[in-house]
Amino acid sequence: MTDAQLRQPGDVAGELGISTSTLRRWAKEFNAYLSKTAGKPSATVAGTATHRRYTETDVAFLAKVKALLDQGMTYEQVVQRFRGGSPSPRESEREGEKSYPVVAPETEIEAPALGRSFVIVADALRNINENQGALQNSLQVNRNLLGVLIQDNFNLKAENSKLRDRLLKLEQAVNQLRQEEQPSPLSREQKRELESRRGCLGAASK
Repeated sequence: MTDAQLRQPGDVAGELGISTSTLRRWAKEFNAYLSKTAGKPSATVAGTATHRRYTETDVAFLAKVKALLDQGMTYEQVVQRFRGGSPSPRESEREGEKSYPVVAPETEIEAPALGRSFVIVADALRNINENQGALQNSLQVNRNLLGVLIQDNFNLKAENSKLRDRLLKLEQAVNQLRQEEQPSPLSREQKRELESRRGCLGAASK
């Protein structure tokens, strides 16, 4: 790949939607997974660093990094994710890799105090975002549990209502059986007739 095919930091940062200082920090944090021109550019004779230049592989890798960071991962977690996967792009490109021509000395100086403050604020906002994401996940889990408890309570009420209906029907059936087993009471006319028969029997015995 020639120097004309390499991507400049401003273009890469614009494509990823980040600042050039953030891009530079990512290049330092994940230099083991980037090409030499992006991760650790060579120094000139005067000792100043050259411009960072990014290959298409570098841009694709940094896009994955951004996606993982947007999901709430930390730098350490992103490194662990890629460490457990396939070899880094630098390792895969190491054989047959040609040195790229030295460009003009890098004009991007390390971020001054204001730039460092911006990085610290950005990291703090990212941590807040991570905490908010964890809190939202916890709230969602609690909502799901509450929904399950409400549904279980509703099901228990329905089962209790069915059991009460069955017990009521069972009691009615038992009472009916008891009534059928007991002899029916005599009517007044039947009692008078029985009394008259007893009198007749008593007179006949005399």
